[in-house]
Parts: sequence; C-alpha cells; structure tokens
Amino acid sequence: MPKITRREYPQLDKLLWDIHAKTIDPKTAFGIYEQRWAFVAKNILTAKEKTLIKKLTDQYGNGIFMPRNAA
Repeated sequence: MPKITRREYPQLDKLLWDIHAKTIDPKTAFGIYEQRWAFVAKNILTAKEKTLIKKLTDQYGNGIFMPRNAA
C-alpha cells in the first residue's frame, strides 16, 4: 500500500496534529487510528475514510481493529 495523503482523510488529518508530513506510512496510520480512536468523530467519517480504515485493519491488524480508550 502506498503512503497515505493525510488531507484526503479528514479524521486522520486531525489525529496527526503532532506530525507535519503531508503523507504517512500506512502502518503508522493504522497505529494512529487505534491509539487515538477516542478522538475520532465517528459520526462524520466519510465512506472513503471508512474504506481506508477497513483496508488498514485487514492488512496491518489481521482483520482486528483494537482501539485504545474507545469512547
């Protein structure tokens, strides 16, 4: 999977508040989603971003998404 352009995924972009790169490694993105899931506005996730999370979960989480501190 190629690097992810953060601006294409609004919730990921917000989660990357402390990272200034325009693109991010997919494995890192998956880890960020899991670690910071409590800060995701789940009700406004775009279909494109949901698809990305599913692909990342399948590839890097072996089909299992385990968010920390899920609200």
